Amino acid sequence: MTGTGHVEPEAGIRPGAGRIVLFALHSDRGDADDATRHQLEALRPLAARLVVIVEPGLAAGHLDAVAELSDEIVRHDGVAVDARAYRTALQTIDVTPYEEVLFTGNGWFGPIGSFDDVVGRMAASDAGVWRLIETTDRHPEAFPLEGFSRPLMPWTWTAVSADAVDSRAWQEYWAVPREDGEDAFAEALEARGVRGSTAFSAVLGPRGNPGVLAPGALIDAGCPVLLRAVFAQFPPLLDRFAVLVRPIVAEMDRQGYPVELLWRAVVRTTPPAALNALAGMLEILPDAAPGADAETKGNAPLRVVVLAHVPHLGFVDELAERLRQIPGPFDLVVTTTDGRKAAKLKARLRSSERDWARNAEVRVTWVPGGRDMGALLIGCRDILLSDRYDLVIRVHGREPRRKTLNIREYGRRYQLENLLSGPGYVQRIFDFFRREPGLGMVFPPIVHIGYGTMGRGWGAYREPAEDLADVLGITVPFDEVSPLAPYGGMWIGRPSALRIFAEHDWTVGDYHRSRRARWVELTRVQERLLGLAAAEAGYHCRTVLNREHAQISHTALEFKLDELSMTTRGYPVEQIHLLRRAGWTGYGGVVALTRMYINLNHPRVASVMQPLYRTARNAGLMGKRVLSAVRNEHKDDGGDL
Repeated sequence: MTGTGHVEPEAGIRPGAGRIVLFALHSDRGDADDATRHQLEALRPLAARLVVIVEPGLAAGHLDAVAELSDEIVRHDGVAVDARAYRTALQTIDVTPYEEVLFTGNGWFGPIGSFDDVVGRMAASDAGVWRLIETTDRHPEAFPLEGFSRPLMPWTWTAVSADAVDSRAWQEYWAVPREDGEDAFAEALEARGVRGSTAFSAVLGPRGNPGVLAPGALIDAGCPVLLRAVFAQFPPLLDRFAVLVRPIVAEMDRQGYPVELLWRAVVRTTPPAALNALAGMLEILPDAAPGADAETKGNAPLRVVVLAHVPHLGFVDELAERLRQIPGPFDLVVTTTDGRKAAKLKARLRSSERDWARNAEVRVTWVPGGRDMGALLIGCRDILLSDRYDLVIRVHGREPRRKTLNIREYGRRYQLENLLSGPGYVQRIFDFFRREPGLGMVFPPIVHIGYGTMGRGWGAYREPAEDLADVLGITVPFDEVSPLAPYGGMWIGRPSALRIFAEHDWTVGDYHRSRRARWVELTRVQERLLGLAAAEAGYHCRTVLNREHAQISHTALEFKLDELSMTTRGYPVEQIHLLRRAGWTGYGGVVALTRMYINLNHPRVASVMQPLYRTARNAGLMGKRVLSAVRNEHKDDGGDL
């Protein structure tokens, strides 16, 4: 697969005069993200002709951008993920003048380092068909019940020599439309006598799938790409094979790949909580200040505003103590529920303004049923929509109802201390925002000590959240079990990450109706959508813990998971799949156990009965919601997570 070119080659790169690149562009969102454009720019020096195959749904603006980076656009009337897309291009383009045909697409991130070694190995090979990554697993595991179907991705990298293109094997393969994947194509040519070779063998990874189940080993071996399919996997599957995405991304960053392109691409296509788990996006931070070489050196100070909701004056002293942990100047806006509280708060601010903030004001935002979310989105909407601040710190003094003193105390500490633990701690959070322009929000992980939120973070709010997401234009896929969200309502974030919420014209009436029919507890629905709203805007989230709470949380979580795993066999991915197939246990009565037995052993019968059961269950849940709404109609603040 050698050739000559009409241009001077770059050092270490085989000239592209003899190579035609067929690049299939697939997008679930109808766009060509920045990572895809980066791919095309990197492939440009390797190609005498760069042809991009696009799907019907690609938006006009993105189509124009891709056209500028390519020599030709070919429109495919289906999904550009299998041989049929490339066949469409081959029907309109004569590839016989070229010494090599390279099939690829936007199913990977790269180059990691450069393509020098890859093109060198391609040039040195005498194979007729040459694959970058061999995969022998034709049907990798999928978990549709958990929200992870088999991902659809274009081919990664298969090159075919001119001799193979002239062969009968090539003609026979492309004679009819095919749904074949990349490996089936290469093996079909090999079965017809074409010599084949691969750069990275399937044996590098478990189950013959190194691209998904051993991406770190591939990169260590010199592979210049990371498959996007890694970010479409069920996290416990990667856990099963010890696939650690966080150090992989760090290595990509070390080798010069602009990882912000990766984050912007995956944050809008991967459910946020799944991405948080896949990429290990929890930060355990010390209270000590960063060293002299920290990110803050030489940088302009961040413009910070604290939006604090104070429903009762007993929270004032604790708020003041936490605000003293913020390094550098900041402004303070306090919202409260009535004029008497506001007057007392103003007096407190005047007497100790230097301890509180650079500038401070108090706003009365009485939103019955709106809790702190109504105060934020109605009372502070102008701040969220302005460009005056780089970061918003959101805290409040809301206390959960129906919780014991211990749980209330722990829950408040968990929220406040994991955001504002100390000046050095907060400075490190600020440095994350400086270092990662795509970081939208930071907040503590879902609280699990004293709360039963884990496993039911959506609870009764899933359907209302889907309705509200449609209204706001949020199309990021939902996590099936619990969303990645600041449960408890405290966070640090960029105003631009929440612009989708702020631009909507919320009214006091919205929160009134939430108690009856429209959204079902609108404040909790909004709270659970914050991470998804940030993702829709192209921002990723990180969770943070200080060291004390990390120690407390992990040991408790480890013991609980150990106990929950004792009655099911296998790895967690297998245990979870079994339990999801069985369905909701209820209280373990005869009806629930019978239903679970039918789900596991007679799935066809279960599919017939499921709508009837769901209707009865939803009717019961709606009755509980109505009763709860009546009881809580006049309570403005408080509530559980």
